[in-house]
Amino acid sequence: MLRQIPHPRRVERGLPFVESDEWFACGAPARGTQGWKLYVPLTLPRAAEMVERVAPVVHKHGLHFKYIKSLDLLQELNAGTFGYTQIGKCFVIYAPRPDAAFIAELKHALAPFRDECPAVPCALPFGDGLPLYYRYGPYRGSRLSVGGTELEDDRGDARRAVPAGVADRLASYVAPTPEDPRVRAFLLRYPAYEAIAQQGKCGVFRALNLQSEVFEEVVLKVSYHRGQVQADGSDGGSFLRRELAFYGELGRRGLARLAPRLVDALDAPRKVVLVLESVPGRNLLERKLGGTLTAEHLDGCWRILDEVHASGLYLGDAKLANFLTTDAGEFRVVDFEAAGVVGQPAPPMLTFIIDPHPLDPRLADRAHFLASVLFCYEEGRRSTADRQVALRACVRHRPRDEAEAWAVGKLRRVLRELK
Repeated sequence: MLRQIPHPRRVERGLPFVESDEWFACGAPARGTQGWKLYVPLTLPRAAEMVERVAPVVHKHGLHFKYIKSLDLLQELNAGTFGYTQIGKCFVIYAPRPDAAFIAELKHALAPFRDECPAVPCALPFGDGLPLYYRYGPYRGSRLSVGGTELEDDRGDARRAVPAGVADRLASYVAPTPEDPRVRAFLLRYPAYEAIAQQGKCGVFRALNLQSEVFEEVVLKVSYHRGQVQADGSDGGSFLRRELAFYGELGRRGLARLAPRLVDALDAPRKVVLVLESVPGRNLLERKLGGTLTAEHLDGCWRILDEVHASGLYLGDAKLANFLTTDAGEFRVVDFEAAGVVGQPAPPMLTFIIDPHPLDPRLADRAHFLASVLFCYEEGRRSTADRQVALRACVRHRPRDEAEAWAVGKLRRVLRELK
């Protein structure tokens, strides 16, 4: 049973605080309008313990800080739901003039959590495996004053974590972070030139295959160590190792043609990289949002599910966004981080929380896929609660197009199997 993140009244007696929907802000407001911000990334298994160790140290030194209010919000933050640059910014310390005594006490408080927490993108690490990062920026708004010049704070570029003209007062407290030469050598063979998606667990990039005799674009999936840590301790590396193993299962069962070709892979202790064929085409969620999704498209996905299930496998996160129609009119399925062999444990990595949830993962695949067709997509961030789908309510839904009519008909059959 995970411990919930503690309320400020439970952390430190007499600690002043205010709260918003997502944050507890504690202590006297920060002095000045800009300065150093220190970030402590938290994880689901040990968030409560980390807050209980860190908050008293920060309060003792009279600094303002804020921390995320709940495990549900923490999970969304570290998944990238708040935005990629916000990953890991779970406990934020405002330190206009940090001193050696404070840094030493903070490092001591964080020592038991070495190598357990996600990195904070676009911030600088203190190193030594500590869950501690920093950058210089405004305390209110998005503009900085440096040397009498007004600047926009670029929070999406790690190279500007300390803006030009600002002396890095924290550099002397930083320990070097060693780099695995195997990872560097592997990535140099597949240079990335564009990010497709960035999440807490991994990044997906367009890249070039320099090993190919002819020009070849590929897709890289790169795990982030301790990224999006789950309640069971699994992380971004765990998810991509599962996907790599599933590619092996597809090959052994003669189903490799259903997915992009696995070009290459690296499985190192702190980094997993999959190099995949770049498949020209569109995913079916794009077609749904663009009003061009048809029953024929859905039939193609259903045939893939039939083949996968007949071979004793399941996809785990079957949804429109994970099925592609190629420029040649073929169908492919992607993203096997939650896929596996029937009878083996499945990770809780579904996009939609469906009710009722079938125990058989093959039936769960079908129900989840149909939920993705019937879900009412809207702009903006979605919490876990926003993604709950009541299947029996869906069958009473009046279809708005032929794709939804197809899905309602299939869902009636799935629900009959659940009885």
